[in-house]
Amino acid sequence: MLISDEAVDIPIDDRGVVRAWPPEATKLFGYEREQALGAPFAELLLPARLRDATVPAGQPFDAPVVHRDGHELHVVLALRPGCATVRELGERTPPDLELYLRARAETDLEERHRLLTELSGLRTEFIRVASHELRTPLTSIVTFATMLEAGDDVVALSPADRQAALSVIRRNAERMQFVVADLLLLTRLETAEEPLDPVPVDLAGLLTGLATGAAVGPGPAPRGDPALLRQLFHTAVGVVTVAHDAGAPIGVDARHEDDRWTVVVTAGTAATLTAERLLSLRVPHPDHPDEHRTGALALMLAREIAARHGGSMVTSADRPGVTVRITLPDVPDS
Repeated sequence: MLISDEAVDIPIDDRGVVRAWPPEATKLFGYEREQALGAPFAELLLPARLRDATVPAGQPFDAPVVHRDGHELHVVLALRPGCATVRELGERTPPDLELYLRARAETDLEERHRLLTELSGLRTEFIRVASHELRTPLTSIVTFATMLEAGDDVVALSPADRQAALSVIRRNAERMQFVVADLLLLTRLETAEEPLDPVPVDLAGLLTGLATGAAVGPGPAPRGDPALLRQLFHTAVGVVTVAHDAGAPIGVDARHEDDRWTVVVTAGTAATLTAERLLSLRVPHPDHPDEHRTGALALMLAREIAARHGGSMVTSADRPGVTVRITLPDVPDS
């Protein structure tokens, strides 16, 4: 038997340095009191392969420790603030520390891989949306600029034609400015660079202003950025409005449950709306009535706005109809 049936408590400070060394520890590990005091517990007793590991506080493990003469022995080890507790292995063996750390490392790697895959997918989606949004106005600008540069022997343009071409160039250049502003906002939202100063928002007033007959249940006013939340709900209602069949009712229902608001916007369509069709829709811009965003850009922005507020937005079109579901958790007063 290595030690008595009683546990051996080795006091350590918040840095993991040994503060006291009971006689039982000397019998077990071979270190005299003078050798152990002031030494980091991990460097003194743990194998080099485990010294940098993070061990859950209070959880007992079947752990290898190193005797002064260099040989390893297995004990039950539990680390908690201010103390390391060691006892002899019994019939009921706790989880193996090295297996636990290895499994946790594999889980961390899987989670990191998942996050990297998700980020790669978002980057690909961002590039696709940005390319699509900029291609159309750029094509118009290049086409009409080339026409204006051509001599009269190539393209004979009247003064009115030239003015019309210049107007097209200017209009598409302005459209590109809006697109670039939207893409920059999307980037700031994704990187959490867009500052938020949450204030109470009149959800009922906001939704009824966007959709007549919106039903808003009782609950605390959601807190968030008013301009961004207006964009979020404007996009939700706008996408459903553009996608739905003329004459079909649009439903807007907001309910507060489980410390969060859930807003559902729905409408019917004669046929199932494909994802490709949904992403190619022209959705009215919330701040510029004469401008439109593609469904892809509008939905990406709205999704990031919801995420920036700790919530989510999910759009589904897997049946005759389209549904946008937004959740926003309660934000406590700062």
